[in-house]
Amino acid sequence: MQEIIDIHAHVLPGLDDGAADMEEAKAMLKMAYSQGIRKIIVTPHYKRGQDPKQIMELSRRLQWEARKIDKCFNLYLGQEILYCEDILQDLKERRALTMCGSHYVLIEFPPLVPYSRMFQSLRKIILARYIPILAHMERYTCLREKGRVKELINSGCIMQMNYCSIAGSRFKRQVRWCRLQIQEGNIHMLGTDMHHMNERTPEIEKALVWIKKNCSLEMYQNLTGNYALNILTKKNNNRSRNENK
Repeated sequence: MQEIIDIHAHVLPGLDDGAADMEEAKAMLKMAYSQGIRKIIVTPHYKRGQDPKQIMELSRRLQWEARKIDKCFNLYLGQEILYCEDILQDLKERRALTMCGSHYVLIEFPPLVPYSRMFQSLRKIILARYIPILAHMERYTCLREKGRVKELINSGCIMQMNYCSIAGSRFKRQVRWCRLQIQEGNIHMLGTDMHHMNERTPEIEKALVWIKKNCSLEMYQNLTGNYALNILTKKNNNRSRNENK
C-alpha cells in the first residue's frame, strides 16, 4: 500500500492551538507514523505579524525528530489561512505561506460563512493564480445545499476533508453526509487536522477501514496520497483536480 500523505496538521509546537511543546509534537509524529503516515505538510494557523523564518526554523527542528523515527519520514511546510481581504498581498510578499512553496493555498472560513462570500473569496484567490484547498470543508453549513460543492470544484477549488469526519457512526447525519461526498467524488484529499495527543489526534485507522470497504482502490490512493503528490511536486494541471471522480 502506498505511503499516506497528511496535508493538514497542527504539529509545530507552541505556534497555535496545536502541539503545546516539542514533547507533544514528537508523540504526535510517532502516532501518525504508526497509522501509516509517511509525509506531513505541517500547517500552523497564519497570524498577522508572525515571522515566517521562525516557522521555517521550527519546521527544520521537527524534521530532525521525524528522521529519528524513520529516515524516510518527511515534513513539509505550509499554513492554514483564515481568509481576509489582505491575504493575497500577504501571499505575494511571502508573509503568508503557500503549501510547500507551490501555488496551492490551504484556506479556511468561519463555519457560518455565507456561501456568496465564500464563493467570491475563493474566486479572488483563483484569479490571483493560486489553487485554493478548502480546509475541512465539512464544517461549512452553506455547502449542504445541493450543487454548491460541485460549483466550487468546477470553479477550480480543491476539497479537503478530515479523516475523523468519516470515522463515526453511520447513524449520524454528519457522518453520512461526509461519506456521501467521498463516494460522489467531491473530496480530493483527506487530512488529520491533528492538534493534540488527547483530542483531535492523528488517528486514521477507522476512516481507512471504511474507505477500503466502500471505495475503489483508485479512490483510496487518490484520497490518501496521489493528489497530495501534486502539492509536493508543485503540479498545477487542471486534469488532476478531478482524479478521484
